[in-house]
Amino acid sequence: ERGYNMMKAETVRRSVVDYTKQEMIRQGVTRLTMDTIAQGLGMSKRTLYQLFPGKVCLVQICLGDISGEKRRLLLQYEDSSRSCIETLFDVAREYVVLIHYLGRTLLTDLTVDIDYQPFVKREEAFWLQQFVDALNRCKACGYLLPGTDPDRFSYDLTTNIYENCLRGVSYTAQRFFCRALLRGIFRADAIPAIDENLEQYIPVSCS
Repeated sequence: ERGYNMMKAETVRRSVVDYTKQEMIRQGVTRLTMDTIAQGLGMSKRTLYQLFPGKVCLVQICLGDISGEKRRLLLQYEDSSRSCIETLFDVAREYVVLIHYLGRTLLTDLTVDIDYQPFVKREEAFWLQQFVDALNRCKACGYLLPGTDPDRFSYDLTTNIYENCLRGVSYTAQRFFCRALLRGIFRADAIPAIDENLEQYIPVSCS
């Protein structure tokens, strides 16, 4: 009986997280309340508070869930047979998808709300490091143009993608923008390898 109740509670908890993620993407977190979440799920506010102590906690769990999904995808791509160029474009693709999945409204709220600053800072640091590591591998292989600084370029690239999303730049435009910038820092003799990889980097609709 106890095990069943625990499984039922976990199922309900999962439903709350999934629903809240959808609402965060749709309307951000500023206007989202525990009342509206409970109403949307057809449950009492008391039940919701029994599962989660408050809105900030629930939102942080949802953000961690989203972040974890992307990090697991990157781990799936980790393969010794994948080239440094493939790894770089794996990182670029997933970062752009993540930023546009979160969307302009939610990102704007997260940027100004002190409760979620630790999440924002962690994600910034994580993705920046992914780009730096991938670009350093490309540099070690002799693919990058002389004078290219992986640390500086990675910071500028992630910052531009983030700010472009806040300005409302479309997902497809961001994909083209990102791949054009990446292509531009490679030596001419590495361009064929870049273009071969770009054939698999055709923008698709972002849901």
